[in-house]
Amino acid sequence: MKKKELASQIIDYLGGNNNINNYWHCVTRLRFTIKDASKAKLAKIDNLQGVLGTTIKSNQYQIVIGPNVDSVFAEIEKILGPQQSDNSQDQGKHRFKITGKVILDVISGVFQPILPALVAGGMLKGILAIVLAISPGLEKNTTMALFNLIADVPFYFLPFLLAISSARKFKLNEFLGICMAGALLYPTFVAKIASGHSGLTLFGLNIPVFNYASSVFPVILGVGLMAIIYHFVDRFIPDVLKLVVVPAITLITAVPIAMWILAPLGAYGGQYLADGIVWLFHKAGLLAGFLLGFFMPLIVLTGMHQSTSPIQIQNIATLGYDYLLPVSFVHNLAESGAAFGTSLRMKNKELRAAGLSTSFSAFIGISEPALYTVNVVHKSSMLAAMCGSGVGGMLTVLLGIKCYAFVMPGITSLPVYVKAGQGFTNALLMIICLIAAFLTSALVAVILGGKVARENETKPTSTQSMTFSTPAAGVVIPLEDVADSVFASKTIGDGFAVKPSEGSIYAPVSGKVTMLAETKHGIGITTNNGLEVLIHLGIDTVELKGNPFKLFIKEGDEVVSGQKIAFMDIKQVKDSGKDPTVIVVITNSKDKVKNIKYTLTNKPAADFDEIMSVQL
Repeated sequence: MKKKELASQIIDYLGGNNNINNYWHCVTRLRFTIKDASKAKLAKIDNLQGVLGTTIKSNQYQIVIGPNVDSVFAEIEKILGPQQSDNSQDQGKHRFKITGKVILDVISGVFQPILPALVAGGMLKGILAIVLAISPGLEKNTTMALFNLIADVPFYFLPFLLAISSARKFKLNEFLGICMAGALLYPTFVAKIASGHSGLTLFGLNIPVFNYASSVFPVILGVGLMAIIYHFVDRFIPDVLKLVVVPAITLITAVPIAMWILAPLGAYGGQYLADGIVWLFHKAGLLAGFLLGFFMPLIVLTGMHQSTSPIQIQNIATLGYDYLLPVSFVHNLAESGAAFGTSLRMKNKELRAAGLSTSFSAFIGISEPALYTVNVVHKSSMLAAMCGSGVGGMLTVLLGIKCYAFVMPGITSLPVYVKAGQGFTNALLMIICLIAAFLTSALVAVILGGKVARENETKPTSTQSMTFSTPAAGVVIPLEDVADSVFASKTIGDGFAVKPSEGSIYAPVSGKVTMLAETKHGIGITTNNGLEVLIHLGIDTVELKGNPFKLFIKEGDEVVSGQKIAFMDIKQVKDSGKDPTVIVVITNSKDKVKNIKYTLTNKPAADFDEIMSVQL
């Protein structure tokens, strides 16, 4: 049966479009909430070709599709329209609280979508600076002027980019958000900047005048206010009037208040923040550089490094340069050096190859694979990364390194350390800092890494048989004992499960990561001999929207058995009323596997213990 036909019949047997409230999917199942349960015909859905089974849990109608759930869901989405927010039935049960985690999530959500534009502009600025350093006579060239214009666009109109991403994050109409940015950069208002008087008043109160071009915080605060007003007013306006009344009230209240109070506060805050960083690096430069660099691996580990992006962008807009990006740059090279040094001490060839691969990844600017795969796993490697990053950070301050444009810190970002008219000195000094960070961390890793090599060698994979190791420390149980009828009946495939005692999750087999659930609770690995392995973190944890999980891999990565691939906050899962059991199934076991032998069941298992062997 074609996916489109299957999707249509599932909807029909659930009572039709009008009977479906919300729908989403996890790694193997379509999930629905419906209005009238009497209209659902699960028996008929069970008999559809392509459906592996059905179940009802917590008023959710779950239809088991298996690995092809994405393609079936795509057809359902075409019929029903844009995907509804999962777990909307739970909305309103909990009051919103402003926490550090929420603030970091907002910062990440606002800045992550606009990074490609900022990085492109920053790289172009760096390349142009190199061209002018080589040939100063091109400064007045009209073609150079055109490319300078292109490089400036993402930064001058940064408020517009932030307005769109902020509106998306705050669930506000994007075009209303753009109106806030447009007000701050309105030509008449901008023209008054030189005089220092806007000529605008709000009931007799003067509107302060600032240059909001390239600013960060004013438009975010303004759009945030817009979202609050919009959602508040929307609750009281009849549906027939919403389209006209709600946007109008939002615009005429939010924009004046933002221009009078919030935007100036954001402008002052950005200026004081930039001045404060300059003061800190001037007063306690070497110590500040060392401590920031030393703790940078831990900052990245917690995800707090994302909160520095607005500070870096604000510094460049205010000062013309930034001190923090060079520290992030040397941190990446320190992670690379630590992974490189640790890999040299590894006896296992597969693990050594993986370590060297993550070292190169950090070298080009992506430090997370090295951090999570090698450096977090080995204490000596983490200490090496911290030492190298600290030394590099201290040197960036000592040598006065400046980054002149916002860009992701990696070896390809060196052009932004060149400034037109100042030659290559700053970039050459940056290279010295990078070499020092890499060599320091690599040397410390080699010296301290005498016991890094794992004692148990990874067993070679055969085309006829292969072994599975435990994905987590804990008690191994048969799949039949799992508190989920779909997995327990082996509808999806054969395998085993672990009741975890620790949150670290490891690859049970070597292979390629071919699937990551959007909610982070499901990981698919395809082995070299074609086995499709699903690691399912917890039961019904799709409802937790990924909050208890952290992934250390991405689709397309090659992983080796025993490599740390994820972390699950077991306490958070249990506090949410969910079962944290880790399930490992071979989704194509019926086609690929001839025989399965379990070597450890109903017993505690430590990391990397062999649990199951299969004959192909």
